[in-house]
Amino acid sequence: MPRVSDEHRERRRQQILEAARRCFVRQGFHQTSMTDIFNEAGLSAGAVYGYFKSKDEIIAAIAESVIGHVTALLEPIVGQEPPPRLYEGIREGLRSAENFAFGPDGFARLAPQVWAESLRNPGLAAVVRERYLGIHALMTQLVSAEQAAGHISPDTDPAEVAKVVVGAVMGYIVQRVLIDNVGPDSYAEGLAALVTSAVPEHGQPT
Repeated sequence: MPRVSDEHRERRRQQILEAARRCFVRQGFHQTSMTDIFNEAGLSAGAVYGYFKSKDEIIAAIAESVIGHVTALLEPIVGQEPPPRLYEGIREGLRSAENFAFGPDGFARLAPQVWAESLRNPGLAAVVRERYLGIHALMTQLVSAEQAAGHISPDTDPAEVAKVVVGAVMGYIVQRVLIDNVGPDSYAEGLAALVTSAVPEHGQPT
């Protein structure tokens, strides 16, 4: 029997995950059955179970992918030389996410489901925690650059500011998906105004 290549296995794995993602966006995690995923992927039960032992494993893999998209957006922004201002980096990231995250099948629509599911699933919670710690580390780099440029007090802990920024980004996703009353530019401007109001001695954003 010919050996299945790693490339073929990865394509098949992504086929399953894409099918599951479409089902989850339409129906939610709990309303989607494994049979729904088999049918959506056009694969037999045996073919799917050869890659994932359960729906929980599929959900965890999709959660990693969803949060991984956020990381992929942030890394080139944080890596710019010179680093962008904090609010500029957030605006750039939100603008980039608009292109593919918030459509009918966009990955952002799964984010609230992932957060809720992680409250009852310790394995998923561990995946989410690890991935978000990576995002927090990237945001800390951006805040540290802001501090080095003199826009944030030297007495401020960049890691603590980064936690607030991550919370603001998560809040953007919730409002964009559930209410659809926010946009990248206005949200970044609002965040900049909030920071300026909180620490006026560091001046207005330029």
